[in-house]
Amino acid sequence: MLRSRQQGFTLLEVLLVALLMGLTAAAVTLTMGDAGPEKELKRLAQQFISATELVLDETVLSGQFVGIVVEESRYEFVYYKDEKWLPIKDDRLLALRELPEFVTLDITIDGLPLVQEDELEDESWFDEPFIEAETELSKTQRKRPDPQVLLFPSGEITAFELRVSGKNDKLEVIDVFISGDAMGRLHMGRSDETY
Repeated sequence: MLRSRQQGFTLLEVLLVALLMGLTAAAVTLTMGDAGPEKELKRLAQQFISATELVLDETVLSGQFVGIVVEESRYEFVYYKDEKWLPIKDDRLLALRELPEFVTLDITIDGLPLVQEDELEDESWFDEPFIEAETELSKTQRKRPDPQVLLFPSGEITAFELRVSGKNDKLEVIDVFISGDAMGRLHMGRSDETY
């Protein structure tokens, strides 16, 4: 009598294949999972560009003036209504965006830094006659800062260069730049670079 050999896989073979697939998946995950600070900065910069382009398209359609308030560790979109700038709160993408602790923002408008060197001095002889009584105002009572970047219904924007900075594992500064020109074109890179 001839014995026929059974066709199929043994339990040991199946477990070995499952183990190899698991190890391969783990290796791929570990390789792709650690994005690093530079990739994180580029991702944050791309989010800013995408949100700004979306808002710019919306301003063209709605005729609404919109601005971007940029601070050292956050930015937010505001709109102009009743002679004041109000934050956009209803939209998750456009609401106040707090950046991770290791990220800082620095904006340059039309080739000039936001804070001029002569504005850094604490005292000026022009200030003395105009000193007002200091009052304790909570942060909610203080006047909202005006936006540095304006998005117009014509599709134009205030020309700017935004530096998104962070540090890598060796504590070296990494910069990613976002540039916008007056025609409403945004790109990642310095304003003097061609794209």
